[in-house]
Amino acid sequence: MLVLFLAAPAESSPDSFRRDLGALRGYARSVAESSRILPGGTVPGHTNTTPWTLRMPGGNAGYPAFWVRDSAMMLGAGLIEPDEIEGWIRLTASVQAGPQGDTRANGLYAPPYSIPDHITLTGSVCWFPGAYDGPDQGDGSFGFLPPADDAYYLIQMVREHARLTGNTELLAAPMKTNYAQSVPLWLICERAFDSVEVDEHGLVVCSAEKGRTRVDWGFCDGIHKTGKALMPSLLRWRAALDLSDLFRMSGKSALAEQYAAEAHRIQAAIAPTFYRETEPDQAMLLSTTGLGAKEDVWIAAYAVWLDVLPEKQTLALARRLLALYRAGGTVEDGQIRHLPAGQNWEDSIPPPGTYQNGAFWGTPSGWFIHAIKRVDADAAGAVLGDLVRHIQEHESEGAPWECVNSATGYRRNSLYAASVCLPYAALLRDCGAPAHGR
Repeated sequence: MLVLFLAAPAESSPDSFRRDLGALRGYARSVAESSRILPGGTVPGHTNTTPWTLRMPGGNAGYPAFWVRDSAMMLGAGLIEPDEIEGWIRLTASVQAGPQGDTRANGLYAPPYSIPDHITLTGSVCWFPGAYDGPDQGDGSFGFLPPADDAYYLIQMVREHARLTGNTELLAAPMKTNYAQSVPLWLICERAFDSVEVDEHGLVVCSAEKGRTRVDWGFCDGIHKTGKALMPSLLRWRAALDLSDLFRMSGKSALAEQYAAEAHRIQAAIAPTFYRETEPDQAMLLSTTGLGAKEDVWIAAYAVWLDVLPEKQTLALARRLLALYRAGGTVEDGQIRHLPAGQNWEDSIPPPGTYQNGAFWGTPSGWFIHAIKRVDADAAGAVLGDLVRHIQEHESEGAPWECVNSATGYRRNSLYAASVCLPYAALLRDCGAPAHGR
């Protein structure tokens, strides 16, 4: 990888960056379309019996259901029409947990007003990773409470719908839920926002208590973590800003101010809790404060993309990510490990070198490219070029995959939408487009 980095400047001009981004856009549109399933549409063993057009996480139907977070990761780049997003919102609202929560076998429990991990093509709620149709939601391997991120991705969907339509009429629209015939969307969002446990600073907490554990977010659902968790806290910060904007647009100034204050409270706690200097001009972010308190490459890249920290700290994170890229082993073919090269999680379902415990993913590549572009545009262009070339060279074999590891020949889930849709959306503002929904 170091050789590629040294050779990159000739191919890293603004024109080549735009060219590669254009190629990525083509893949994003194609894969997003391949993941689309119309009402009545079928994939092997499954039929979309809902009244809404849905998107699966990929075009190979490897995950034959509607995942809230994966669908939200297709937004922000004009790939999905607002009418379709409205259907996603209505489907997700329809299965929100009621005021008593949802108790399942084996001690599993969705707290009041939780948002599920995913929804089957028949509209059945799945609170936990690995669950499909039927009452069995798992044995707690993926937490006894649902993942901590989906409530915030629902709010992102609502914010994107408002951006595309230029109004907040949907926010006041009545939604049919499984606990009431008519609930305004704004109240569903507020309740979802409050459904996840937080500390006194508004940071999301993943309990270590037996029977109360949870996944911090879906792209680490095979990793056991405890303590204050950074990724869902960043998503909560973003959701607070989204709600503030939505309420301001709809004339609810008091609520707008309330959520702006909450965003400020979360933001103020991030650096003291998770930020650590690695060298005088470099820094990292911890994934959690308990089990899993490791340097998280994805989260650092996302934090830079969000501009959630002061400029000096943001640039220190960007320089650290650049150093990891230059050292090799953290980035492969434009795709990124969760942890720096050579590191693995302490408590992981996937074995080392696979899935979320050492494989390389395209999902965070846009965040990472944007981050290192802050300090080295040539390196950023090289990573983007590597990502596009990898897809081009392996398209006939199924690229883009969910994740890969060339050292072992490991490849998981072909035609994976988040591997191209999210990077494309994340990089649009590096070519002068607005930063939608940050």
